[in-house]
Amino acid sequence: MSIQNVIKTIFGVAVTGLAITSCTQPDEFTIKGTINGAEKSMLYLSSVEIGSHQYIDSARLDKSGTFRFSHQRPECFDFYRLQLDKKGPQITISIDSTETVTVTTDAKNFADSCKIEGSEESVKIMQLTQLEKALSAQVNRLIDSASPAVGRTREKIQSIVDEFKTNICKEYIAPAPGKASAYYALFLRLNNVLLFDPMHSRFDSRCFSAVATSLNMTHPHTTKAMHIYNVAYKGMRATQPASRDTIHIETEGKSNTALFDIKLPNIDGDSISLSSLKGKVVMLDFTAYSNAQLSARNIGLRDIYSKYKDEGFEIYQISYDYDEHFWKTSADNLPWTCVRDGEGLSSYNITLYRISQIPTFFLINRANEIVMRDVQVEDLEKSIKNLLKEK
Repeated sequence: MSIQNVIKTIFGVAVTGLAITSCTQPDEFTIKGTINGAEKSMLYLSSVEIGSHQYIDSARLDKSGTFRFSHQRPECFDFYRLQLDKKGPQITISIDSTETVTVTTDAKNFADSCKIEGSEESVKIMQLTQLEKALSAQVNRLIDSASPAVGRTREKIQSIVDEFKTNICKEYIAPAPGKASAYYALFLRLNNVLLFDPMHSRFDSRCFSAVATSLNMTHPHTTKAMHIYNVAYKGMRATQPASRDTIHIETEGKSNTALFDIKLPNIDGDSISLSSLKGKVVMLDFTAYSNAQLSARNIGLRDIYSKYKDEGFEIYQISYDYDEHFWKTSADNLPWTCVRDGEGLSSYNITLYRISQIPTFFLINRANEIVMRDVQVEDLEKSIKNLLKEK
């Protein structure tokens, strides 16, 4: 399977007492468990960002090895680290809401023998960490045994890394790009160097784009979503083919702007071009049905559409849902033109139309000219009525 197809089918101290008791609040998550053979050791809980961490709680373990931490739930999924003593081994836990995660392990094999319950994403992150360690060990063995033919060793390492990244994308990013494990996977390292480099690799840029697009739908305006979007956008711009110049739309201060055509498949697989709607007033809408708020938004659009469709109004709605089957089911009962862009954030259309968030829409007059974008529209229905009067 090619890399492109893989993508298409596709990243915080208060010491408590010996006896730990806690009353978890409704907006808190809990991490609890048992660490055998760790009597008198300190267990630290940290909040983790890529490249840094902050201690937020700690406990001195007694003979039973039991512990319990509770903390305010994050705005988006977030990562927390259990560490046995400040220079000891670590376990990364993913928290999405107010779940309770149970960790069972022992001091001698803290991370390797760990059992995690209550968080499927944490289990996946533990798997990713083990794969990362295995890759480093494999590459380091090659380096240590390298012959004078350094070039061949370098090529072998590059081949191993490329295969590793393709498998990570296929198994952990593509199936659920909006999950914590997908986000975490983007920041895996080989000997402390990031494996995915969206600024120099088109494949890596697409991996970042998949996660960024999904997070922009599920957790819009959160710090994590905005950060990954910015990285993905810069990567997409840096790695796009040199033969395709980026064209920007500048609507402010201009009455009309040239239309850049789009041609995408509808639910029947037929390619429908935006330019084919010339002669009508068109709302070009970038959206996603998997976002409940955006799906509900279609109810209001349906009312406007039913009132003005016979006067020449049309909606060309582009979906950025990753689940194609879900999109087809959702679009099946919508009366306007529904198409899907399977390229996600890495789509040239996103660059061309300078899409920084979803939803975004544009109004197009009968002459196939962009008149305004959503931020300029105070009253959508009134703007449509005025455009329909123009001949």
